[in-house]
Amino acid sequence: MVTAAKPSVAEIERALLQNAVGDAAQQYISNHALRYRETIGFIPVDRPMKVLDLGAFTPLTVLLKHITPHQYTVHAAPGPDHFPDIKVGSELFPFHRFDLEKDSFPFANEAFDMVICAEVIEHLGLDPLFMMSEINRVLGMGGWLLLTTPNIASTRSMMKALLGYAPYFYSAFTLTRDRHNREYTPGEIASLVSASGFAMESLVTCNVYFPSNRLPMATRARQLLVDTLVRLLDTSALRGDAIFALSRKIGPVTSRYPEDFYDIGAHRS
Repeated sequence: MVTAAKPSVAEIERALLQNAVGDAAQQYISNHALRYRETIGFIPVDRPMKVLDLGAFTPLTVLLKHITPHQYTVHAAPGPDHFPDIKVGSELFPFHRFDLEKDSFPFANEAFDMVICAEVIEHLGLDPLFMMSEINRVLGMGGWLLLTTPNIASTRSMMKALLGYAPYFYSAFTLTRDRHNREYTPGEIASLVSASGFAMESLVTCNVYFPSNRLPMATRARQLLVDTLVRLLDTSALRGDAIFALSRKIGPVTSRYPEDFYDIGAHRS
């Protein structure tokens, strides 16, 4: 499998800032450029593909269009019209707006060769397997799913818990779905992917939200102590800030409501 070449962080920041609107978007790019670099490196480019980008970030979609041979369809959650449609040269990429946990995706069965679901699943608070089931439906057999999400089992999260803080990466109430409703461990993501009819090709974690060279000295010292602890306990695998899971569709959904994630019976009369 040939994957996309990763630009430098500086190149990504320059490219994304060309299409960023407002100070908030610019700050977001600064905070996430390293994550974008790693995400790009997981995208197969052996052949042109039809790609569905869920929860798309406009500047990143423009960049992906330039550096990969793929055709992109982009999604945004329904709500205020603050996401402008994407235009690359003379080509327009209108947003498809639908609720990932309630609405059937407005696409035919097996319409896509790849789905990118980057930093989306942690925002879902109702029924994540609905989204995963729809991803399965719109992907052709053998199609790729690239799913990224924060790692609740990271050494940074462990450090926060040991210091008496909640281990989440982002749990502030915003009155929107920008809040993280549920963060996952790498093992949980592997279970979700398997229940959804996918076989894992690659499951890795990387320190992309809080690289050590950007942390204050005191925080870096605490992080070192936690890193040492998990190595001594022989639990140091998959402890990076972010999870990157690349899988392929091998069949239909095998478990619509897996017991590890759902307690359906508790809410039935």
